[in-house]
Amino acid sequence: MSTSPKCNGMIRMSLNDFVVDALVHTPSYQHARLWTVENHEKYSTLAQPEPGPQSDHRFNHVIFLLMRALNEQGVGQEGLCADARGQGALKSVIGNVAERLAALGQGRRVHYVELGPEPIKSACLLKRMAETSSSIRYTAIDVYQTSEPAMSDAVRPIVQGDGSFNYIAADYRTVTHDDLRHDQELTLITLLGFQEGNELPVSTGRLIRSLAGETTYILSEMQVYEEGLEQPILGFYANPNMLQFSRMVALQQGFTPSGPHEAILLPLRILGESIHVAVTLQPVQRLHQQGYLLTNICLKYTPEQFRRIRAQHCNCSVMDEFASGDGSVRYQIAKYLQ
Repeated sequence: MSTSPKCNGMIRMSLNDFVVDALVHTPSYQHARLWTVENHEKYSTLAQPEPGPQSDHRFNHVIFLLMRALNEQGVGQEGLCADARGQGALKSVIGNVAERLAALGQGRRVHYVELGPEPIKSACLLKRMAETSSSIRYTAIDVYQTSEPAMSDAVRPIVQGDGSFNYIAADYRTVTHDDLRHDQELTLITLLGFQEGNELPVSTGRLIRSLAGETTYILSEMQVYEEGLEQPILGFYANPNMLQFSRMVALQQGFTPSGPHEAILLPLRILGESIHVAVTLQPVQRLHQQGYLLTNICLKYTPEQFRRIRAQHCNCSVMDEFASGDGSVRYQIAKYLQ
């Protein structure tokens, strides 16, 4: 089990720590051996791997492809996340988001900054924005540096000017506004793929404040929690790509998977309020020990929490929201306040 880092004589709890603390008070897991892995460790290829059978980052590549397959399904599958009448499928919602962003960037020099890039949804948004902006510059920031060829193939045909495609191989938490400042009239920072759920609210706030500057907008995609949405949330984690993701993370971390992962929703007490979190627990074995590796931890704000956290921790004003027909996925556009 991971330990909490100490900072200035105080214990600074990570999201993993909050989840483990809740699990040891959950009857099904309170006596189980639990292992955790920090989110960036699942994706990062920045450090040279130790010599051995996993030294070629092959698991990282498979994980990237699984996430790409999920996004292809999101924009391609008819009726995904739609309501009972078939309205509000994810595909159409992303189209609506693209239209809103195109209007926002109309006639302006736009800098599209993607944290943890993926080529599918980004290409949908960029194509529409490129049609209305006077120019568009793209910057990807990723710990999985070998994603650059896939991003280049998807984005370069859309942003064709010299110097318009940029790739920063780094942990986005180490990048600042000075690294992104150019001659743009509008900066859009995107957090797609439920990324925001991997961070504590204070961490997201710190990230946005360090990256944002004048005329900066934030686009975030969240799977949200409300009573009655438990099944869509847990159904997402039952997707074959997510099941395979957990197996790959286990193998990457030196464990032997011993069955499909289990997905649960837990209420956590964070910043004085209850916030739900989805957790996938992969049954594993290692050195004759059996237990669970926590392969995915993702906060699920209520729609109201999503808005309030953007204002309280990120110094932003929410401008627009787009919800899927079943209410389980939301896209939020917020403006950073100087």
